Amino acid sequence: MIRALVFPCGSEIGLEIHAALRFNKAVQLFGVSSVADHGEYVYSRYRQIDARADSADFVEQLNELIDEWQIDIVMPAHDSVILVLAEQRARLRAEVAAPIAEVARLCRNKNATYAFFAASGFVPRTIAAPAQGIYPIFAKPAVGQGSQGAEQVKDRQRHQQLLDSGIEHVFSEYLPGIECTVDCISNAQGQLLHLSPRVRERVKSGISVATRPIAVDEQLRRIADSIASALQLRGAWFFQLKRDRQGEWRLLEIAPRVAGSMALSRNRGINYALLTLYAYLGMPFSVLEQDFPIRLDRALTNRFRVEHDYQRVYLDLDDTLIVEQRVHPTLAALLYQWAAQGIEVVLVTRHAGCPRQTLRNYHLADSLFADIIHICDESPKSCVIERGSRAIFIDDSWRERLDVSRECGIPVFDIDALEQLLETRS
Repeated sequence: MIRALVFPCGSEIGLEIHAALRFNKAVQLFGVSSVADHGEYVYSRYRQIDARADSADFVEQLNELIDEWQIDIVMPAHDSVILVLAEQRARLRAEVAAPIAEVARLCRNKNATYAFFAASGFVPRTIAAPAQGIYPIFAKPAVGQGSQGAEQVKDRQRHQQLLDSGIEHVFSEYLPGIECTVDCISNAQGQLLHLSPRVRERVKSGISVATRPIAVDEQLRRIADSIASALQLRGAWFFQLKRDRQGEWRLLEIAPRVAGSMALSRNRGINYALLTLYAYLGMPFSVLEQDFPIRLDRALTNRFRVEHDYQRVYLDLDDTLIVEQRVHPTLAALLYQWAAQGIEVVLVTRHAGCPRQTLRNYHLADSLFADIIHICDESPKSCVIERGSRAIFIDDSWRERLDVSRECGIPVFDIDALEQLLETRS
């Protein structure tokens, strides 16, 4: 069993690591953050610490958790944290999924990256100072991630403002072509095993939220091989490119980590987070990607933290468990969740036919229910609910819910409110 600690676990990177590894039988995940974030809704083994990555006692607090949880490897889930953990590797009492400090520093600063690869032929032309006739140009903070802070600079005045801002920027030629991200995986020896380019179709808050695969061309492969050979990165890493006016790819940045949108390649057979663990722990692996059309579109999702205390569920059949001649998918998941948790489910229905036969018709086992109560008269469903029980009631009917709420005093839910009952942490 590989015991992996993810910090900060609520970042987009931390959430993709969780999605990639949550069901893997060989991995046990532990989430840590220094601020309250979405990680506590996702990681069942979660801890919030006081220290931030730049705090003097950050490594000490992390080591306490490493010892407590017997952690094998720490997976940094933010670009700044990668650099901190790379520089503090010798003090940590677990392996760190980060490159050597020199490479981490180089990747963290785009000016340093461009200077290192200046002779490669794939770095964009940089702009030293304001001048006539050079605009528009491209500006971006030298230390940052995604497309945050990036802008097209159209004149000398704005160029000078950015120079005087106190924030180091990289200024380069304006690249009008399409942008792509190239996801890469290298083994424990730093050998590049596979690259998966994808085009960034829509970006929100610096994060790619719509992406699709594109074919590997010869220039992409040469750039990937050059970066891999020079930096000897291990596990998952990626670089971003954009086409110039002549249609040639030019480098934007390199990041030695899992990317949130690596979910696209994960769904074609490459689990970058898992292979990163293998690479840093010296375990051999190979890569097999399936080639079929696929697109990824990302949006906000809901997770809830509620404190319902119940040991029994009273559940309706028609238009609740069975909706439009289909089993409600959320309730199907909940039935198995409740079975695993030892929570009784009682089916209470006015079904016109035989409830058990209908369940069989929809491939639902009788054994999922502690009891099946078939009401054949006009008596309210509240009559069959045990008073004083720690129970909840689920029914699409407003009249039934109102009656049960008033008569039994237990929480009642329509099918539009079921997501709060799902236990998605792992």
